[in-house]
Amino acid sequence: MTLSETAPVISRKLGISENFFRSRTSVDFYRNFFTVATYTRPLIDDKPLLFRALRKCVLDYHILVCNVFKNSTAGYCEVLPLHNVTFGDLVDFHVHSSQPSGVSEKLMAELGETKYFELYVQKPLIKLIVTGNYDLAAVFEHTLADGVVARLFHEILLDALAYCDSPSNDSEYSRLYGTAPSAVDADTVVFNLEADSGRLRNSLPPPAEMIMQDPVFPYCDNDPEHYSKKIPPGFSKWPGFAPSTREYKVAYKLVNIPSSELSRILARCREEKVSLTSYVSHVQALALQPVFGDYYTSMSISLTLRWFLTEQKVEKPYRPIIGKKSYRMLGNFAHMGVPELMEPVYAFSWDKTRSIHANLQQSIKNDKVLSLQKNFFDNAHALEDNESFFTSQLNKRKGDSVKLSNLGYADFPIHKIEGKEAWSIKDVVFAQHLAPAASEFVINMISSPVGGLNIVLSFYELGHDLSKYVEDFRQQLMVNCA
Repeated sequence: MTLSETAPVISRKLGISENFFRSRTSVDFYRNFFTVATYTRPLIDDKPLLFRALRKCVLDYHILVCNVFKNSTAGYCEVLPLHNVTFGDLVDFHVHSSQPSGVSEKLMAELGETKYFELYVQKPLIKLIVTGNYDLAAVFEHTLADGVVARLFHEILLDALAYCDSPSNDSEYSRLYGTAPSAVDADTVVFNLEADSGRLRNSLPPPAEMIMQDPVFPYCDNDPEHYSKKIPPGFSKWPGFAPSTREYKVAYKLVNIPSSELSRILARCREEKVSLTSYVSHVQALALQPVFGDYYTSMSISLTLRWFLTEQKVEKPYRPIIGKKSYRMLGNFAHMGVPELMEPVYAFSWDKTRSIHANLQQSIKNDKVLSLQKNFFDNAHALEDNESFFTSQLNKRKGDSVKLSNLGYADFPIHKIEGKEAWSIKDVVFAQHLAPAASEFVINMISSPVGGLNIVLSFYELGHDLSKYVEDFRQQLMVNCA
């Protein structure tokens, strides 16, 4: 596939890292990740406004209306825009009067485990579900999007809603996005490739490997003293609850730290020169120590490879989107992280937190981390499902004890509209499905000015009562910053 140096990249070959996520979805070893955001205005009252905003979103970021397709002649899969996408393809209204405001554990389980997506078909890999008058879930398949996209999408949609709600933008909207219908139903067309191809001004995001070193170069430079190689002396690794299996259900436990408490925690973390991620990583090891017992554990903190995006590293067609200040980089730049091997934690220590922080800072600057997936890259087929790679991990100890992913601080703006209530987002929660063999616990974090810090602790439902440790986790987060 030859790229023009000037035209935006509308379709491209699937990257080697994306091929891992494609394969994992194909063999049903992972379902979805999602964010649920609470908007300041109802989302069910004005479908034409929501339609106009979504049309702006998909024309500005057409990866939202792409899927993955097999090109048997070329011998690889491609990212291609869909022929036709309707409002109903993108949006479901699933509002129940009995549904409590916000995000329940039942709702998280539904969003994480429902099979919303299929690869290789003319349907998008994002689903928006209006779960309450003010609540919108953005659910994603993982091949073309990573967790950061689940946050960025709400930022993009929020901006688009405010833009489309202001009459002063009507003329520009018509010029850039076309005339919007006055009435909208599930069959109303949001995107048509033939009619809209001339309105696509931005390239797809580049594949992650374009900005990273070749996986042949080891991330640790073959250093036996690298932190991920140093097994705590005198300890064996925690065996986990049970060997990995495909037969499981996931529990989702939401821990909220109010904004006032979050401000206090952030201030103390700045004082101690550590990140919030490092602090939470240390606290979880302390809170879950009774579960882990006298074993060492393996914790991986997910990385976003967006840190390495520069205009110099990507091919010319991708450079304009990197240079745009207002452009939000969607796509899949996720990395599983570098394992931190932790001896049992019996007491909190800022020194230990600083050690975790230093190791994390080392990893986020390491452009060789793709080597951690070299085994898959070397042996994976670009068209087939690579099922044996995943099934070979079953009936064994899971790869990590804990995986942690932090989407960061979502500082949602307040868009004031003359004569109307302002548009903003008051709260947001992030969670995801669990793969069978990846980790016993998964911690997903996101924070915002009003909603504070939301942490979803997920684990396999195996009959263990872990509610005490979830509450201990919440208490320890606040106590250790007192």
